[in-house]
Amino acid sequence: MIDLSACTFDNNSTYKLDGKWEFYWGQLLDPANISQAEGLGYISVPGSWKTITQREYNRYGFATYRLELLLPADSESFALKVNNIRNASQLFIDSKPLGGSGIPGQTLETTKPRNQPYSVSAPSINGRAEIVIHASNFTYDSGGVAESIRIGTPEAVWALDKRNSIYDIMFVAGFAFIAVYFLGQGLQRKEDSSFFQLAMFCFTIVLYMLTHSEKLLFDLSPSISYEWFSKLQLISGVIGFSFVAGYTYTLFPALYSRLFMRITFTYSIGFCLLTLLSSIRVYSRASSLMLIFCVISIVYTFYVMLRSVVRNEIGSFYLLIGAIAAIMFTLSLTSNLALGTGFYSVPPVSGPIFILSEGLFLSARQAHAYETIKLLSQQLARKDRDKDEFLLKTSNELRTPLNAIINISLSLYEGSGGSLSSSQREDMRLILGTGRRLAFMVRDILDYEQIKRERITLHWKQVDIQGIANIVIEVFQFLNIKDDIRIKNRIPPGVYLIEADEHRLMQILYNLLDNALKFTDRGSVVFEAERQEDIIAISVTDTGRGIPAERLEQIFRDYEQVNEADSLESGGLGLGLAITRKLVELHGGSIKVESVPGRGSTFTFTLPVSQPGAVIAEAENRELLLTPVNPPLEAWDDDWKYPNIPLPQYTRDEETNGSAPRILVVDDDYANLKALTNLLSLENYRITSIRSGKEALAILAEDRNFDLCIIDVMMPEMSGLELCRIIRKTFSPLDLPVLMATAGQQLHFNESAFRAGANDFIHKPYAWSDLKGRVKTLVDLKRSVAERLSSEIAMLRAQIKPHFLYNAINTIIWMSTRDNEKTRHLLYDLSHFLRGSFDFSNQETAIPFEKELELIEAYLSLEQARFGKRLSVQYNIEVSEFTLPPLIVQPIVENAVRHGLMEKIGGGTLILSTRLQGGNIVITVADNGKGMSDEQLASWMMDDYRSSSRQGTGIGLKNINRRLLKQFGHPLLLTRGEDGGIEVRIRIPWKGEVS
Repeated sequence: MIDLSACTFDNNSTYKLDGKWEFYWGQLLDPANISQAEGLGYISVPGSWKTITQREYNRYGFATYRLELLLPADSESFALKVNNIRNASQLFIDSKPLGGSGIPGQTLETTKPRNQPYSVSAPSINGRAEIVIHASNFTYDSGGVAESIRIGTPEAVWALDKRNSIYDIMFVAGFAFIAVYFLGQGLQRKEDSSFFQLAMFCFTIVLYMLTHSEKLLFDLSPSISYEWFSKLQLISGVIGFSFVAGYTYTLFPALYSRLFMRITFTYSIGFCLLTLLSSIRVYSRASSLMLIFCVISIVYTFYVMLRSVVRNEIGSFYLLIGAIAAIMFTLSLTSNLALGTGFYSVPPVSGPIFILSEGLFLSARQAHAYETIKLLSQQLARKDRDKDEFLLKTSNELRTPLNAIINISLSLYEGSGGSLSSSQREDMRLILGTGRRLAFMVRDILDYEQIKRERITLHWKQVDIQGIANIVIEVFQFLNIKDDIRIKNRIPPGVYLIEADEHRLMQILYNLLDNALKFTDRGSVVFEAERQEDIIAISVTDTGRGIPAERLEQIFRDYEQVNEADSLESGGLGLGLAITRKLVELHGGSIKVESVPGRGSTFTFTLPVSQPGAVIAEAENRELLLTPVNPPLEAWDDDWKYPNIPLPQYTRDEETNGSAPRILVVDDDYANLKALTNLLSLENYRITSIRSGKEALAILAEDRNFDLCIIDVMMPEMSGLELCRIIRKTFSPLDLPVLMATAGQQLHFNESAFRAGANDFIHKPYAWSDLKGRVKTLVDLKRSVAERLSSEIAMLRAQIKPHFLYNAINTIIWMSTRDNEKTRHLLYDLSHFLRGSFDFSNQETAIPFEKELELIEAYLSLEQARFGKRLSVQYNIEVSEFTLPPLIVQPIVENAVRHGLMEKIGGGTLILSTRLQGGNIVITVADNGKGMSDEQLASWMMDDYRSSSRQGTGIGLKNINRRLLKQFGHPLLLTRGEDGGIEVRIRIPWKGEVS
C-alpha cells in the first residue's frame, strides 16, 4: 500500500508509484478475486523480473501486479501515466479494465506484444483505489515495469503527456530540419564528409526520438509490428554513435585513432546485421553490450575533442561543448534504460546544445576557410595577372615566327621546293593546319586580353545580318573538309538590319560556325534570324554531338570545353565561346544555348534592331577623309539607300583624251565611298561609285572599260566575294583587276577573297600610302597587259606563214598546168589573203564581218585547191552586217582544217554559219573531223593552245577567249558535235547593225 493522503493533488504535480508491489508470478489473476490468490510475492517497481540481485523469476513469462492507494480526501478523481511495461500489459482500477498496450497472455502464441505509453483516469471512491496490472513478456531480454508509473489529477497527467509530446515533436522537427540542412551542405561540398556524417547522426536522433519517450512512431504508423519497432529502436542508437565517431574522425584524422574508427564501424555494422537478421530474443540480449560500447565511444570522442582544444584547433571550443552535451544525453539515456528514470527527468537541453555547438563549430571553420580563400584568391588574382601578361607577351612574340612557318609551309605545299610525294604533301598539309590552329589560338588569346582589359572599341554601323552570314559561310565552305556537312543560310537579304560593329559581328558568327563544325560529323549547320520586338535573335543550329545539360552554362566560361578531350581533338583553348559571349554583351545583347545530346545544339544571340533615320557615328579613321562626310538625312529615303555620289570634275584635257585610268568603287558605306572618291581623284583617276553589287554588274554590262574594281567584302544582298566571282565569269584577273577591302582581320577572309578571284586584299581603315601603292600597281598591271595584247594582235596581223605560202604557191604552180582560169582565181585569193596579213596600218579594234569573211573564203579556197575533195566547205550566213574584233574567226577556221579535218584520212566538211539568236549574233564553226577527247577539250582552254609550229596561225584559243570576254563578256564555247567533230560557237551582242 502506498499512502498519498498527505499529498497535494493539483494540476501541476504528479507522483511516482515507486516501491514494493504485490507480485503474483505465473498468474494473470481476476482483479475481483485477487485476495484469494496464492503465491504472493513482492517486487520493486520499476524493475525487471530478472536482475543480478533478483534471480527467482525468469526473463520470459507472465505475472500480476497489485497496489492499494490511499488518496487525499479532497481528491475526486485521479489519473495514471504508464510509460514502459514490457512487453504487453493491461491495467485495472478497482477491478475495471481502463487501459493497456498489447494483449498479455500466458504463452507466446496468446500474447500480442506492444509497448506504447498510455494514460487512464478513474474516480476516487472513499479515498482509496486498487491498481492491478497484468503483464507478460515472451520476446524481450527483460520483462516487467521498466519505468515509474506516475499518478496525479487527470489535468496534471494530461499536462505531462502534452509536455512529453511537445518535447518529442520539437526534438524530431528540430533534428530533422538540421539534418536536412547539413545534408544539403554535404551534397554541395562532397569533398568534406563531415557535413554528411553530422546530417546522418541527426537523422538517427530523429528515428531514436520517434521510438522512445512517447513513441510517436506508433501514432504515425499504427500498423507497425512490435518486432520492427524494436529493431528500429536499437539500430537508431548504434548507427547514431557510429556517425558521431565518423564525424569526429573526419574533423581530426590526426587525433582520432583510425583503429578505433574501424572497430566502431565494424561493431555497428555487425550489430545492425544481427538485429535485422535475428529475432528480438537474440538481439535484445546484446543491447547491454551495445550500450557499454556506446558509452566508451562517447568518452573517447570527448577525449579527442579535449585534445583538439589543447592543440587550439579551429573551433575546438565549440566541439568540446558539444561533446559535453553528448555525454549528458548519453547519461540520460543510460539512466532511462538501466534505472528506469523518466526520459525527461532532466530538462532536454543537451540535444539543442549539441547541435548549436556543432553549428557554431562548422561556422567557425567556414569563416576560417573564407579568410583562407580570400587570401588565396588575392594571390591567385596576382598570379592570374602575371599569367595574362605572360600569355600576352608570348602571343605577341609567337605571331611573327608562326606567320613565317605558315607561309613557308604553304609555299612548300604549293611546290616551291619541288614536287612532293603524296605522303610528303599530307605531312606538309598537317604542318600547315597545325600552324594555323596555333595562329588562331594566339589570335584568341590576344582578343581575349583586349576584351578583358576593355580596350575594344566598337565601330557602330548599320549591318545586314544576311550579308555577314554569307561571308562567314563562304569562308568555311573553303575551309570545311567535311563533305557530309551542309551549311545553310536561311536569313533573307535586307530584312534584318542591326546596329553593330561589322568586324566583331563577323567574329561572333565565325566563332559559332567554327564551334558547330568542330563537333558535327554529318548533317547541317543552319543560320536563322527572327525579330522579337526591338531585338533580333540570330541562331546557329547544328546536328552534331550536342552538349550535356550540366555543361550548357560552363562552355561560355574562359578556357572551358565540353570535355577534356575536346582541346586535343579540336586544337582549341576553349576561348572562342567566351570571346563570343563578351562581344555579344558589348553589343548590348545576350547569348544562350539549347542542346540535346546526340541530336545537336542551337546557339542564339540577340542584338538591337537598327532604327530607320538613326545616323550612326562613323568610327573609321577620319584622317582618310579630305573633308568630314556624314550621310545626308535624305539618304535614309528609298529603303535606306544612299543617293549616287557625283563623280569629281576633271580637266578638259582628261575629258578629251580619256587616258585617265577608270576605277569602279563598290561599297555600301557612304563615308568609305566619299573617302575613296576624294583620295583617288587626287591621283587623276576617274571614279565611278556604286553602293551595291547589283548596280555594279549593271554598270559592267554596259561599260566594260574599267582599269580596276575596288569592292567591299561586307555588303547587303550581294557580298563582295559573290560579286567578284560573277565578275570573274566575264573578266580575267588581267583584264579587270579586283582589290577587295574589309574591316575583318581573319586570315581565311583573305584566302576566300583570292579564291573568289581577287588580285589583292586591303584592310580597313586604309593607310593612304598602302592604298595608293596597291591601286597603282593593279592599274599598271591592267594597262601593261592591254598594251601587250595590242602588240600581239599587231604582230599577228603582220605574220607571214612560210609553210602555208610555200604550199599555196606549189598548189598554184601545179594548177597552172591544168586549169588557167582556176589558177587565176587562186592567185587572186592568195593576193587577197596576203593583203590582209600584211596590212600593218590596220589598228582597228573592230572590223566588218564581211572583211573577216573575205579573208576566210580566200584561205579556204587555197586549201580546197590543195586538198581537193578531202575538204568540203558549207556557208550558212544569215547575218553578215555586224562588226567583231579582227582575227577571231579565221584562226578558228584554220585550226578546224589543220587539226580536225586534215588529220582524218578521208577529210571532211567545215560549216561556217551565222544567225541572230535573242540579242546576240551566234557564229558557229563546225567540222566532222578527228575530234578531241574530254581531257583535250578541257586542256584546250586551260593551256595556251597553238596550231602546229609548221602550219599553225600562232594564235591560241585562250587569247581569243580573253579578247571575247573583255569586249563582250561571253566566252568561247567548244563542244563535241554529233558526228564526232568539234563545234566552236562565238556570241557577239547585236547592236542593231543589221538592216
